[in-house]
Amino acid sequence: MRKLRSLLLLCLLSSIAAAQTTLQPGTPVERELTTGQVHEFTVTLEENNFVQLVVEQRGIDVIVKVFSPSGKSLGDFDSPNGNDGPENVSFVAVAAGNYRVTVAPLEPKDGNAGRYQIKIVEVRQATEQELKTTKNFEATKAKGLALLAEIEATIPQIKSPQTRIRSQFQAAQLLWDIDEKRASKLLADAMAGFKDYVSSIDPADLMFNQSPVWQLRQELVTALAARDPDAALNFLQATSQVFDGVIDRGERSRLESSIELMVADQAIRNNPKRALQIARQNLKRGYSPQLINTLAQLRNQNPEMAAELANEIVSKISDEKFLQKPEASFVAMNLIQLARDAGFRQQRANGDTTPPIVSEDKINELIRKMFDESTGFSPPARAQFEDASTNTVLNMLHSLRSLSSQIDSIVPGGMAAVEKKIAELSADPGRVMPHVAYALANSSDLSPESIAKMPAEVREQFYIQLANTEAGKGNAARAKQVIEEHVTNPYQKRQALLNVEQQQILQAISKGKGEEALRALGGFRNSRERAQQLAQIASLLGPGLKRAAALSLLEQARGMISPSLQAQDGDQMYALFEIARAFSRYDAKRAFEIMDPLIDQFNDLCGAARMLDGFGMEFYDGEELNFLNGNQLASIAGQMSNVLGALAVINFDRAKSTTDRLRAPEVRLKIYLDIAQQTIKAAK
Repeated sequence: MRKLRSLLLLCLLSSIAAAQTTLQPGTPVERELTTGQVHEFTVTLEENNFVQLVVEQRGIDVIVKVFSPSGKSLGDFDSPNGNDGPENVSFVAVAAGNYRVTVAPLEPKDGNAGRYQIKIVEVRQATEQELKTTKNFEATKAKGLALLAEIEATIPQIKSPQTRIRSQFQAAQLLWDIDEKRASKLLADAMAGFKDYVSSIDPADLMFNQSPVWQLRQELVTALAARDPDAALNFLQATSQVFDGVIDRGERSRLESSIELMVADQAIRNNPKRALQIARQNLKRGYSPQLINTLAQLRNQNPEMAAELANEIVSKISDEKFLQKPEASFVAMNLIQLARDAGFRQQRANGDTTPPIVSEDKINELIRKMFDESTGFSPPARAQFEDASTNTVLNMLHSLRSLSSQIDSIVPGGMAAVEKKIAELSADPGRVMPHVAYALANSSDLSPESIAKMPAEVREQFYIQLANTEAGKGNAARAKQVIEEHVTNPYQKRQALLNVEQQQILQAISKGKGEEALRALGGFRNSRERAQQLAQIASLLGPGLKRAAALSLLEQARGMISPSLQAQDGDQMYALFEIARAFSRYDAKRAFEIMDPLIDQFNDLCGAARMLDGFGMEFYDGEELNFLNGNQLASIAGQMSNVLGALAVINFDRAKSTTDRLRAPEVRLKIYLDIAQQTIKAAK
């Protein structure tokens, strides 16, 4: 007992020591992190210091939080890079003192463990831009709210129903927490406008061009679901008949089932009981592929309710024949994976009292059912290249294979039987569909030798996958060798080599080697390919570097586009937008210098598109730019809008005056909404 107490005391003292660690520039700290842990660090700063630090993830996805000396939250930092790569954190100290930085697993209950390194990249006096941005959030938010009032007056002037409706519900979402009455009216106007719009469309036209209308409807449901799930479901049901005879009934049911579960997902945080009811009703009508995702989210919010739903799912699918209901087998496979991720044994070992999502016995029974149906399957004698049953069985077998030795504890000799059946069904190339071969390619024994045994028609795509895997491990030379030796299609070979080059560049940036990344980009002889790569990496060139180094790299990147102030093609314009966005963090003046010529060019492009409208691509919906049909001009407007929204957080007045130079009112409206959204959110 004394030893146990000593051990517990040692663990407690270690935890306290970790919490009191003070970070120093140039002294990285490496730690191991696992379930339930929160590591704390302090950074001692003077007033108006700017600090940048990096948390390098090594096998665990973390979230970093920063708190002022008074305990006020200064932000949560989590980029979508998974378990590996940097989390970049920067902030301005508005007061002198000790700032607290916490590092914790993003998913506190997933049982994963990994390592990370935290280090201070830079501590310096904040620039005038950084000080103004930090201290003027509330003033900028007030300007964003004032802009919303202008937007409300402008929306009725927009002639395109699609643009007008979308603008109404976007404005409503921004206003909801500020003025619910105005928000409700905007949302009601949007719903009424949608119903009027669809009733005016000729059924033949709707059948020909259904996607934009369906997308607009789904966006409206999403906007409603965030506030009133029942209103969202009522609107979904009330507008369903619009698509009678336009979309296949079975396909429409599947799509609307997914939308219903999206509504449930939105309700989970504020009303998990209602979310459970929606999911239950959805389950009664079938097996949506989104069901397990909803279950996983419900578990994070209310484990007991999630367990109720999970047991109902198990009860229903246990009575199904998976070969007759392949969608049920898909739900079963994902439920087993979710239960495994929750970790029965690990959960008990960690002392977690959260009830398991499904009992281990029931999951084992489900595994046994999948095993019996898949290993007992006998395919018809004819070739099965398009046989759905064979495909379903192979998917189940590969899911069972992923259970590794666990299958043998449930069915003695089970893994050998699974491998035998996979070999049997895969022996005839005619039986292997391309996406089943994908499952084969994801197995642990992927190699040139295993790929050589696959059907000829799918080999090249899996040699490319092997090359990507090698490149992801940092073995670029090996990846290129695989491509050169085994990929014969010239276009695929070129794209595969480009992908390897891109991975090399991203790896160099993640290691802080920006100069090396730009040198690699300089080797791209094709200017369009170079611009495409720059557009993808521009945002990564600054974080993790000192300000002077970041500015130098961004200037080099700008110099690799074109000496002209305007873009020579769409790829260059995208790259220039991204470089301007990256500059905005360090030097907004330089960002606007890049944007200004592009505003003029966009006006010219709109005029040219107006002349060309009807001769190929349709750019306009009546008199206004069509934002829903995927035309490149609308895509450019969207990216331009996002950059100007980001710049408005730093310099609202100049971002608005820059937007005012655009001639198209519908484009100005779109950007005003982006400016309002980003400035209002920045103050939260």
